[in-house]
Amino acid sequence: MDASLPYGLTARPLAADDVDAVVAMINACEMHDSGRPMWERADLISDSSTDGFDRERDWIGVFDDDRPVAWAMLVHRRSGWADVHPAERGRGIGVWLRAWLESRAREIGSDFVGQGVDDRLTGVAAMFRCAGYTPKHTSWVLRMAHPSPPPEPDFPEGVTVRAYRPGDEDETLRMFEDAFSGFEGRLPSTLATWRAMTIEREGFALEDLVLAVHDDEIVGGAFLIDAGDAIWIDKFAVRADHRHRGIARGLLHVTFRRSFERGYDHTSLSTDSRTGALSLYERVGMRIVESFTSWAIDLS
Repeated sequence: MDASLPYGLTARPLAADDVDAVVAMINACEMHDSGRPMWERADLISDSSTDGFDRERDWIGVFDDDRPVAWAMLVHRRSGWADVHPAERGRGIGVWLRAWLESRAREIGSDFVGQGVDDRLTGVAAMFRCAGYTPKHTSWVLRMAHPSPPPEPDFPEGVTVRAYRPGDEDETLRMFEDAFSGFEGRLPSTLATWRAMTIEREGFALEDLVLAVHDDEIVGGAFLIDAGDAIWIDKFAVRADHRHRGIARGLLHVTFRRSFERGYDHTSLSTDSRTGALSLYERVGMRIVESFTSWAIDLS
């Protein structure tokens, strides 16, 4: 790595005791950039529990004494997360983190590494472009406002909805993998990673994984996170051979009603240009509130 950290700052792998302080720092960045916190402790714990993640090498914190001022994390071998506290920006820390992510990705043999950047952060996008990164796809955060009760869920004949049951793991993972296997640059998920991101996530309850079932087969699902001010639809899919039947719409309405019944006035999710699902969400009334561009660089 050619870049150096500013004088007085140190870097080291994160430890379990750092998680709460790092999440607070990340949310300070989110409040500055978007006006709302986006991360929970469970997000960092689940990401760092995925299959193959090395807690000694795949995440790093930048500290001023014992106070975290920046961090980065490499997940699924190719995807980077990084933030620099607003008060510390403009000092070259982001360049150092970018170089660290590239170095770590090369070390484990990844052919590319990428990072999603809020489209409002034009200076960050310019940094990536100057470093040889190119835009790969667009992601959007969408919101469904429901100041009044959302419609009752309606499913096609023969399709029922139930909560996850222990023992559903393999079939549910196969359903999600079937839905997402065609995405460019996406590595298949292992069962251990899927479990870490869903049913082993801190605070998980059985009803957080809603499954659509037809003839005793799982054909769709939504993994839900209660974010404290809304339900966040973290994973959402319908098996390819059961699409265009209204199952996705029904699952969305299940989610909207749960959010409303918990006293929340909206539900949120994220999708990207690789899925082709944006029009579905807009047809049910969801609206884009944020956009991100995935910037990546070839390491081969």
